Amino acid sequence: MTYIILMIICFVILMAIRVPIPFALLISTFVYYIGLDLPMNIIVVRLLRSFDSFILLAIPFFVLAGRIMSEGGISDRLVKLSDLIVGRVKGSLAYVNIVVSMFFGGITGTAISDTTAIGSILIPSMVKKGYSKSFSGAVTAASSTMGPIIPPSLMFIIYGSIAQVSIRDLFLAGAVPGIMVGFAQMAVVKILAKKHDFPRREEKIEFKAATRIVSNAILAILLPVIILGGILLGVVSPTEAAVVATFYAAFIALLVYRSITLKRMVSVIKDSAVETGSVSIIIAAAALFGWALSNEQVPQQFAQFLIAHISAKWQILLLINIMLFSLGMFMDSIPAIMIVTPVFLPLFKMLHVDPLQAGLFMSVNLITGLATPPVGCCLFAASIISGESMERISKAVLPFLAANVVVVLLVTYIPQITLFIPSLFK
Repeated sequence: MTYIILMIICFVILMAIRVPIPFALLISTFVYYIGLDLPMNIIVVRLLRSFDSFILLAIPFFVLAGRIMSEGGISDRLVKLSDLIVGRVKGSLAYVNIVVSMFFGGITGTAISDTTAIGSILIPSMVKKGYSKSFSGAVTAASSTMGPIIPPSLMFIIYGSIAQVSIRDLFLAGAVPGIMVGFAQMAVVKILAKKHDFPRREEKIEFKAATRIVSNAILAILLPVIILGGILLGVVSPTEAAVVATFYAAFIALLVYRSITLKRMVSVIKDSAVETGSVSIIIAAAALFGWALSNEQVPQQFAQFLIAHISAKWQILLLINIMLFSLGMFMDSIPAIMIVTPVFLPLFKMLHVDPLQAGLFMSVNLITGLATPPVGCCLFAASIISGESMERISKAVLPFLAANVVVVLLVTYIPQITLFIPSLFK
């Protein structure tokens, strides 16, 4: 147990001095292995075993599909569609920002791609229309947090592979919380729009133009429908759905929209390979770190400690949420979900919390950290695009974070929110 404590202390120190997360995980884990004088080949075996899961093959394909759709000019089409839906409301561009993130999140499944793709279009437009840079960056960063919740989601794939929970059920369960986050953020915009008298689109869109906007965006919106539909009908597994999504995205980008050339497609594939490699390194390092914790039975001891000292179930769940939120402020959601899942699963079992519900409230909590200061990656991206300081954007994003926290608490204490739709397909 001494070496596991040293491992955790080493990890905290490395994170504090901004060592990249995968290297912080690997270096701190080496402290444990060297302390126990374990042979190095065990480390290699553990690293390779972390990828011994068929479902993880979905990750590179979903990453590639999302990258193709992002580079293929899909965001501009979705912005126009969202403007058609909510453009006449006061604070219209803020609503458009949120609605297009709901669409875009269902295509890419990642937050940072949402921030960069949508932010590069909407932040300059919002500033031009009179919105402040800080608010424009804040609403973009906050709305991007829907990406990892609305299916497809890389977080759900990783959590499902660790917790042995159906990926299909996780995709189904994520739809309602994702929409709830969107509507909660719209409620914030409504309050702020009335307070600050935000502008709206005055001109009407003629029927012919509206039809053209819908037809241009419909093929992009069909991607998540194809993914979920194929999985629900039993036609494809989640991994096979990722492959289908990749070929579909390539088909419409190359042959229908013609927004990507073959030369550019090669570059997109290379970028996707790099992104997949980054995720893979994190997965391997986090799995090694998690094995060390499990080998010392840290999860079981942690669960027993909480059960022994806190009697009320709601208090334990609240404490878990506070811990997750704190972790999400300093760590990306993917390594965080890999580290905390093995730790909390025994506790959830003791508390009789459905692992499907647990995965959802953990995910919604951790992705909120992507837009939470001091190191939320979506905040950094929004700051760069808007040219506004992190301090101002961090202050402007607080009402949206409060909305996310409300959704987290609802999902935590009302199981039916996440379990209802999956139960319909049992």
